[in-house]
Amino acid sequence: MKINNYNLAFLLVFSLASFCNAQKTTQVIDNPSYEVTTSGITHVSRIERTPEETRVTIHSKFIPGWWVNFTKDTYLRDVATDKKYRIKEVIGAQFDEKLWTPESGEQFTELIFEPLPLSTQKIDYVDASKTIFGISLIQTDSQTRKEVPSEVMTWLKQEVAKSDPALESFDSDSFFSRKMGRVVGYIKGYDPRLGFETGMIYIGNELTREEYPTVIEIAPDGRFEAEIPLVHPTETFFVIYKKNFTIYLEPGTTLGLIIDWEEFLLADRYRDRRYELENVEYYGPLAQINEELSQFDINKAKYNNRKEYEEYLKMTTTIEPLVFKDSLIATYENNRDRLNQYILEKNISPKAQELLQADVKMITSTNLLDFVSDRASEKRKDSTLLVSNTEIPDSFYEDMQDLLLVNDPAALATNQFKILINRLEYADPLQEVDRNSSRAKYRQSEKTLQEYFDEEGILLENKFKELLKPLSEDEASKLDSLERRQLSDEFNEKYFVELQNFSKKYTEPLPKDKAPIELEKWKQKDSLLVNFFGVEKGLASDIIKVRSLKFQFDFWGKETSELVWTNLKKDIDNPFLKAEGQRMYDQIYPQVSDNEELVDGDLPASEVFKENTLVLPEGKGTTAFRKITDKFKGKILFVDFWATSCGPCVATIKHMKETRKKYKDNPVFEFVFITDESQSPQKTYDKFIAEQELEHVYRVDQSTYHRFRDIFSFNGIPQYIVLDKVGNVVDADFKMYAFDFELPKILKKYQ
Repeated sequence: MKINNYNLAFLLVFSLASFCNAQKTTQVIDNPSYEVTTSGITHVSRIERTPEETRVTIHSKFIPGWWVNFTKDTYLRDVATDKKYRIKEVIGAQFDEKLWTPESGEQFTELIFEPLPLSTQKIDYVDASKTIFGISLIQTDSQTRKEVPSEVMTWLKQEVAKSDPALESFDSDSFFSRKMGRVVGYIKGYDPRLGFETGMIYIGNELTREEYPTVIEIAPDGRFEAEIPLVHPTETFFVIYKKNFTIYLEPGTTLGLIIDWEEFLLADRYRDRRYELENVEYYGPLAQINEELSQFDINKAKYNNRKEYEEYLKMTTTIEPLVFKDSLIATYENNRDRLNQYILEKNISPKAQELLQADVKMITSTNLLDFVSDRASEKRKDSTLLVSNTEIPDSFYEDMQDLLLVNDPAALATNQFKILINRLEYADPLQEVDRNSSRAKYRQSEKTLQEYFDEEGILLENKFKELLKPLSEDEASKLDSLERRQLSDEFNEKYFVELQNFSKKYTEPLPKDKAPIELEKWKQKDSLLVNFFGVEKGLASDIIKVRSLKFQFDFWGKETSELVWTNLKKDIDNPFLKAEGQRMYDQIYPQVSDNEELVDGDLPASEVFKENTLVLPEGKGTTAFRKITDKFKGKILFVDFWATSCGPCVATIKHMKETRKKYKDNPVFEFVFITDESQSPQKTYDKFIAEQELEHVYRVDQSTYHRFRDIFSFNGIPQYIVLDKVGNVVDADFKMYAFDFELPKILKKYQ
């Protein structure tokens, strides 16, 4: 074929036109800018648009040896029209296939989506667990740093300027105070589309075991502020979006904080470790001490993840106690030396020095006490473990007085104090006093439990009959202790009411004997603290007493409580602690008017049925709670705050299954269950509620659940609330394990 000049010119023009058209119909943008993302792992590095498809290159930054995957549910969303464009293909892989990250921790994956219209200028990338919002198809470079707006900085500085001054030292007369602390701050890069609008400060009164979880409301522009109930200076956890960092607060002071969302994304990437936010900016009179505390990392010498925890538990059964102690002391000495070097180099404030020195010592003493209890726990699981059968020698506790700073106010201000004081009060030597006291204060039963069951006509399941047979020591030693203990636990749960009635009828302690025995018990504990642990009588022994009072007052009854408290408070030196103990007594036994109705013989109504009433404050939490519960008005409600990830929650729900069936469609009362999305994953949640045949179940977002924790003052779950027929909260801390025992009293009062 001959090509003349005319044909050649035509071909050149046609080719050039085709090339230009191809350029017009293919758009490529590298590193597109975006507005905000929920993921620190998934990044969009390239977008190619053609009339046939949209190619998106995902740059994954993750932990080496971990994996990512892509599902059929992934899509792009046009921000202007809200229309979704579905994924069609993963280049080089299948949907849901695990793509393992290399040693670099980074990999690139191409995804093919349906074509986007030419008019689309901004999209969201959405998959099952993450969203990148506002990806621009016309702008590049997403790495511009977000600064704090000037008006926000002005507001924050004005707020912290209103603060009381910080304490000069921990020996101050103002150490104990009920002045509210305050936190104000700003999250750089925050956007309501991230899916959360609250944070939490999990705080409590360690003197009385009361919990004061405080919700932090985050405004749409990223600001937050909250008042924090305090009784003394303290370190505590600030939790936002499942990440936490430690802050130090004092009564009457205001702490200012600037937090960067980019660090949350970094924490999202490093999922194999505990990650505390590090790049926090502090403002106000407590800024310096918070900065100083945050810059020193203490090696806690136990475990940082599940694998390390399992290895630690195994070690408790295979290592000699004194060898373990030596390893802990070596870690302590390393921490101490590093801290001394840090103090020298940074010239930190005396208060920060005291707090860090106390923390280093108390972490070591806590680990020592934990080893004893963890070892005993593992031994109960497997009695054949030889090393665990050796006794803990007395020398294991030697020199602990140098590590137990529990009488030091600086120690009380650390986050570690609440852990150590708990371990100390439940340490074996002190618990043995309680065990001996229990044996002494109960009279000999007039009948055996088997005789009582026969007398009352109580049918006993065959599998439990062996439990009631008297055994010789030789017979008892041949039993499988773990199996028998599990059976005993099941028996105690199933026959809880019957055991209560048996105790009251035949083995309940004599009222006139209880007060002297209880007072003697506390004298023995004080003596043990001095002679066994080297803790002189003072702040710690007084706190241990006061911490137990709320439970003990309820258990002892009014007559014994009054006698014990009248004498016990004479022995408490600190006036604030004494006042806290009196407050506990007044809560359990409020002053009764002369004309109060007497029931059940000579007891006033307040003795027969103690209410734990609560007036709900106005706000988002109460509104959300009423939205759930108002539809049940006319019935008494038992509200269960729970989660599939909470073992005790799950166990109680399973245990109550037959009870729920028994009272199904009851016209007088109803059960309601509330959990949150973060602690009850959808698939696990759906399966569990189907298995347990749960009705009236509500799965709320994390921010709503935070608000429920705040208004009902619970840090841990399960937590049970009782509402009367008009919706009043008549018990904010119901004992669900005693449901059958408590139900008749509730029905009698509120039916």
